[in-house]
Order: sequence, then structure tokens, then C-alpha cells
Amino acid sequence: MTSLHTTLAYLDAGSGSMILQLLVGGFAAAGVAMKMYWKRIKGIFGRGDDDDSSTVTTTAADAPAERDAPQS
Repeated sequence: MTSLHTTLAYLDAGSGSMILQLLVGGFAAAGVAMKMYWKRIKGIFGRGDDDDSSTVTTTAADAPAERDAPQS
């Protein structure tokens, strides 16, 4: 003989709110992770073109002039 038991379960308002917060937090975390690793993700799916705009070069305007050096 087998007996069938009915189990009563419910989700109250607190459970629904917690599930909603879990989903919103998961999407927010995924967005922050994508922002942090965007260059790597872009490099995986990119065409392999090198982007030289990320390198910083020093120009003559950025270098200190000799006349601005303190006198000793």
C-alpha cells in the first residue's frame, strides 16, 4: 500500500521580494563584471585589429621644460 500525502506550500510576499532582489542583483553583478572585463570580452570577439588609442604617449607639451627647473 502506498499513501499519498498532500504537502501545502506557499510563497509569501517576503519570498517574492527576495526572489526579485536576487534577479535584480544578478543582472547588476553581470553588468559590473562585463564593464570590468570589457576589453578582454571585446578582444575575444574582435577582428584582431590593434587599437593604439589605449597607449599613452608623452609629447613635448607634457614634458617639463629646462627653464622651469629650479635654480640651485
